[in-house]
Amino acid sequence: MTQPDTNQFAAAILQNSCQSFAGYAAGAMVQKNPETARRFGPDAFAVWKTHVAQRVQELAAALRMSEARIFVARVRWARKAFEARNHGPEDLRASLQALRDVLVERLPERARGGALDYLDQGLAALANEALPSADKELDPSRPNDRLALSYLQKVLSGDVPGAIDEVLRAAANGLSVPAAYVDVLIAAEREIGRLWHTAQVSVAEEHLVTSAIQRTMAVLARSIPAARPNGKTVVVAAIANNAHDIGLRAAANLYELAGWRAIFLGADVPEDDLAAMLGFFDADVLLLGITLAPQLSQAGEAIRLIRERCEQPVKIIVGGAATDEAPEAWKALGADGYASDLTTVERCGARLVGLSS
Repeated sequence: MTQPDTNQFAAAILQNSCQSFAGYAAGAMVQKNPETARRFGPDAFAVWKTHVAQRVQELAAALRMSEARIFVARVRWARKAFEARNHGPEDLRASLQALRDVLVERLPERARGGALDYLDQGLAALANEALPSADKELDPSRPNDRLALSYLQKVLSGDVPGAIDEVLRAAANGLSVPAAYVDVLIAAEREIGRLWHTAQVSVAEEHLVTSAIQRTMAVLARSIPAARPNGKTVVVAAIANNAHDIGLRAAANLYELAGWRAIFLGADVPEDDLAAMLGFFDADVLLLGITLAPQLSQAGEAIRLIRERCEQPVKIIVGGAATDEAPEAWKALGADGYASDLTTVERCGARLVGLSS
């Protein structure tokens, strides 16, 4: 077998036996690390089995894409989450080492190469004490960051109408709608995510801010006239099991403001339904959101089904955190393009269908 073939073979085994591998690794970890078992109490095994199962899913996704960076990025994310909750990286390292030991023992020999290599790269990332962080705090010395912070403060204090009015006033005074979306609202969403990630706000507060941002986007999108219709249709959806759609909602609005007919399907759209909706709306472009690494294989299957079932050709763009971790993944998925952020998403679609942007 070639390396890509062995990676696919290993990914299939990991996916199908995820719970078994996680159970063996969690059991070994708790047994070998009594201090960890004591700190996590009677639920230590269940807690670590759930954690390791997530790492197994991410390892399988990385192998399917033959892209180690996907797994390494998730290990770095997990480390930051542990540290935010006052857990050192030792437990995370022990869980990965336990998983590695289990795979050496239980994974067929011809499937081990890539899996162990990717695990070793994850362990090496943990050993790096100066991990880079993409979660930057907003800087109040920058006007748009200052507006985003003021917006968050108003929302968290319960004054959602006041927060919306503040953004509308800024738009009326020259802040472009794309800038309001990208530099204020999405920036505020990232900031509340960072605060939740570092245990500084609750889940309820995070939900409050997300709901307010969705309301603000809707009001803002209606505050200025859209461009002249260009005759093109974009369908915007999150892949099945992806509950994150706020960035996609913003993208749909930006397409609409640029003159597209934008059909926003929202979160968690089943693969089987996508092809039917694309045909029904005679879509020119599909923008597909992928947030978590395990969703990459679903996206590949969804794209394959669309190619098979759609009578008319549809250009497919992928975007989201999972693709950001491996910017070349869109090619392996069979997509036509990749949108790295909201500033490029409409231009990417325009280019694919031959529109000047």
